[in-house]
Amino acid sequence: MRKTMLLIHGWNYLNYTSQTTEKDAWHNRKIMVDELEKNFQVYKLNLPGFCGAEEPSKSWTLDDYATYIYEYIKKNNLKIDYILGYSFGGAVAIRYKTKYQDSAKLILVSPAIIRNQNSSKKFFKTPKAISGLRNFIRDLYLIHIVKTEEMVYGTKFLRASYQSIVREDLTDEIKKIPAPDFIIIYGDQDNQVNPHQVINYLGNEYTNNIIIIKDGGHDIGTTHVKEVGKAILLFSLK
Repeated sequence: MRKTMLLIHGWNYLNYTSQTTEKDAWHNRKIMVDELEKNFQVYKLNLPGFCGAEEPSKSWTLDDYATYIYEYIKKNNLKIDYILGYSFGGAVAIRYKTKYQDSAKLILVSPAIIRNQNSSKKFFKTPKAISGLRNFIRDLYLIHIVKTEEMVYGTKFLRASYQSIVREDLTDEIKKIPAPDFIIIYGDQDNQVNPHQVINYLGNEYTNNIIIIKDGGHDIGTTHVKEVGKAILLFSLK
């Protein structure tokens, strides 16, 4: 019987429900999914606001996304051996693992673990009493000045949730997970996250947990499918 794997996609604004008629948030990485299905029973889901998935009325935190994964697994009575999180999905996978102490092992591809200080957060330091005004000004800045695509095309729910999750740094949290229970795969040319920061932070104890793919960027799930697939298969055989 093949081992099972749950896929958690990243925060790609092109997969916002408002931007696509696709029903699968992994449609842009279908070649990667096809590669994984050669060796695993694969399950996928769309996070709220992506590819037709219903949005809650209030914004979510990383904890909310972790709970969403927990409830999906419980509702469908799944026994998951591996959880693969891509980019933001990697952050969700880490929080799910530490919050629910699930036995599933993590495969983190281009994961968003270390968050640099957000420029808008540094700029708009205001008392909590006027946080609503601060957030309004921040959103105008990111939408109309910086023109951050995740904010420009997002609904109120997606914009607010995005602002929450990009501030969550998981460098301490990942060290709570035993080394044999996770693997990290980065491209050495990733321009959205800094793999070298993660390597330096984790140190020698986790040297074998990190695989760097030469000439790969953030989208190694599309450009370096064979290399990613090989690293995942080797990890599953340990």
